[in-house]
Amino acid sequence: MNDKAKHIDLALWAIMLLATALRIYSIGSESLWIDEGQTVAYATKSFGEIIEYCARDVHPPLYLFIMHIWTELFGISEISLRLPSAIFGVIAVFLTYRVGEKIMNRNAALLGALFLAVSYMGINFSQEARSYTMLLSAILLSCHGLLLFIDNPNRKNFLYYAASIALMLYIHTFTVFIIMFHQLYFITGFILTPGQRIKRLGNWISVNIAALIIFSPWLFFLVKQVLAKLGGEGPGSWVPAPDFFTAWRTLIQLAGGSAPLAAAAIALFLCLISAAIPSLRRMITPSRQDQTRNSMTGLFLGLWLLCAVVTPFVFSLILSPIYVERYAIQFLPGFCLFVGLVITRIAPPALKVAALSLFLIATAHGLWLYYTSYDKEQWREVAQFVNENIKPGDALVLSAPWIYEPFVYYFGDDGDPKIIPAFSHVNLKEETKNFDNIWLIQAHEFFSDPEGDVPALLSESRLVKKHKDFKEGINTNPILVHFQSIRVTKYDAGRMQDYLRKGNIGGKQNTSSEHKNELVAGLPDSLIIEQSGFKVTNKNNSTVIESGPDTRLRYRFESPGKVGEGAISFRILPQWKNDSKKHMLLMAKGSKWDKGSVFLEMSPEKTLRALFFKDGFTGMVEGQPIQLSNNQWHNISLDWNRTSTSIFVDGNLYAKADLPLPFQSDFKTLHLGADHQNQFPALGEYDDLMIFDTPLSVEDAQNLYTSGSARPAYWYDLDLQGRRNSTGIGKGFSSGQDQFFTSVTPKSTNNKNMEGSASFTFTPDWSAGDEKQRMLLGFYGKAWNMGSMFLEKTPKDFLQLIRWEKGSPSCVVGQKISDWKQNEPHKISISWNSKETSLTLDGKTFNSACSPNSESGFESLTIANDGSGNLPAMGKFEDLRINP
Repeated sequence: MNDKAKHIDLALWAIMLLATALRIYSIGSESLWIDEGQTVAYATKSFGEIIEYCARDVHPPLYLFIMHIWTELFGISEISLRLPSAIFGVIAVFLTYRVGEKIMNRNAALLGALFLAVSYMGINFSQEARSYTMLLSAILLSCHGLLLFIDNPNRKNFLYYAASIALMLYIHTFTVFIIMFHQLYFITGFILTPGQRIKRLGNWISVNIAALIIFSPWLFFLVKQVLAKLGGEGPGSWVPAPDFFTAWRTLIQLAGGSAPLAAAAIALFLCLISAAIPSLRRMITPSRQDQTRNSMTGLFLGLWLLCAVVTPFVFSLILSPIYVERYAIQFLPGFCLFVGLVITRIAPPALKVAALSLFLIATAHGLWLYYTSYDKEQWREVAQFVNENIKPGDALVLSAPWIYEPFVYYFGDDGDPKIIPAFSHVNLKEETKNFDNIWLIQAHEFFSDPEGDVPALLSESRLVKKHKDFKEGINTNPILVHFQSIRVTKYDAGRMQDYLRKGNIGGKQNTSSEHKNELVAGLPDSLIIEQSGFKVTNKNNSTVIESGPDTRLRYRFESPGKVGEGAISFRILPQWKNDSKKHMLLMAKGSKWDKGSVFLEMSPEKTLRALFFKDGFTGMVEGQPIQLSNNQWHNISLDWNRTSTSIFVDGNLYAKADLPLPFQSDFKTLHLGADHQNQFPALGEYDDLMIFDTPLSVEDAQNLYTSGSARPAYWYDLDLQGRRNSTGIGKGFSSGQDQFFTSVTPKSTNNKNMEGSASFTFTPDWSAGDEKQRMLLGFYGKAWNMGSMFLEKTPKDFLQLIRWEKGSPSCVVGQKISDWKQNEPHKISISWNSKETSLTLDGKTFNSACSPNSESGFESLTIANDGSGNLPAMGKFEDLRINP
């Protein structure tokens, strides 16, 4: 061996040593991510189970076979699982040199090997328990075998190439594009190089047939998987269509970052300049042998790039998405060899050294980012957090079935606590009904649960009590990352529905100023359509209606709001830091985040803005910078009609804007203090969240702020103390940090009074035995016997609550009142819904189921008489409250 060869061998071994050190260093520091979880889950199964799994998956079984044997010998620690990838990563560095020396000069081949040794992408996949570096080694073996076989198609090279092709196919199906590259390279050489063409063609066909025979045991499954993929089904159907950003990310990952990519571009520019200037070109003129070799180098690398990267990218755009950025690792050695060749073609030598140094320095920066930041999900930390906080009797729900493996790798699964993966076939409501406390672990739900159905279901009957985002505050690597946000949320015993109030029900609001002058508590006087023949007095701060034989008192019920109109209001005591981050105060989410949804947020510029999404972005309103005091409660209201939207702060108009398109709300869930994924937290105390069917006037907004006076479709009494006014103090519902307000909106109906209640004390101005029918309350539908309900005294002295549907009574409940005497008071309350009615008389309750169920609500109400004025009740109605 001459001195030059010894020098090259020493350089190669130094590169190999560097590659080994970089791939072993910190190999077990990060958690396994979901794909690695799949590796450990199936590598520990039997060979038969591995074959069964791979037959329905997208990848052949060779890698899992090897990992099965490896884990049997060395266990399943993170280091043990990743060590085979590191070994194959080092082998790939050596093979890169071997391929390089066949198609270019030795210095370029050495630089190519060096660049792969320090490649961010190469090191990343060498520290991951997946098949990519094993695949890379197989691809390089096949490329080396190709070059040897074309030069000398003897038996040894024949077997070498055929076996390497089959080996490659047994690792990853994407290598069909490498085979395409080999076919095109042979065909091009076949056309350009004369002599013995029939023999060469025969040898080529034979070696391909041999490779196919070796791979034939798995060929059926490969064809089946390819056909399924072309049909948009089967494994890999999650892959999105690529775009320009995908192409750019591919270049970034091949180079190891934007800085190395820029350095490579500079080197290429200097190479072209060197080739264009005659004096510099003479300094790098290769030998005749190298000229012949270099004429095929460009073809080899060009076809490698075309088939391994460009073809699957274009295929994904035209036919079916199959391209994933990390699959570009198939061309990584080619990229490294190309950069090595480019740098060796730069003159003068000082400029060459400068270009080489620049590329290595830029690469070193990428490696510094790699070793000092996270690029894999923190499943180890997630399991530790849950293990430290979970209590006996709690259950765990995983938002996607494929996060089960990495989680249980660290947490275990012995049946206690129960772990419920949210498979599509799992009845999650049934599975969780017996658990008060549920821990939800969310990751990758952009694919598994984009509508947020899982957290919405859990929040129907539980409160969000604890939350941790395992991406928040983490320094993640921007180059090549397998890091998705993992969120752990505890849904505690307690019902968000306990805070829900329909209309004016609940808390102390019925004694607030809004009701002091109302004739009937719960119904605004503006709804009165007929009033005569009665007196109003006051007794013990309660309103008393004294009715007579000619009393006419009739209300209309509010009709549903118009399409394209509505409002939201809430009170807030801000507690977030004064920073330059976005804070999401409210999200009213529709069927999707951008369908029927509203966001109200504090922008980084300290402005309040609301964004509307009907079917995509609809419009927005934003005001000037505002400072919300953290020492007082604020009232914020947002309303909209078909043409405009407004924000009110503490009763004053803050911002107004036109809406280009009418917005129709279709809220499914409500969120305070963050969005539906508990992101962009706005820590604070919240109270009195109100949803309206109609927009708010300036007077409405002022009344809301000063007294809490309003008539929402429904609202949430979050402090369980009734509505606040402008001077209210005390705590509300804390949201935005350890717990988050999330509520499923109540089911709506076409008529808001499908369920409700009424109560009063009645003192008759008559005695039983008068043989007269008297109407105390009349709830009227479309006709007296179509969707109507009456509380009446019959001529036979029976007080009954009777409901009519489709011309016949659907339910009747009541009691004999033959002992009633004039001027003796009686306490009466009724309630109703679509399925039953209830009557309570002087403490005794009677119920009746309705058959058929009611299908519509009421349109009007009469008090102390029927609609025609012929059935007067005559008496005193004290403290009458109607809650429709």
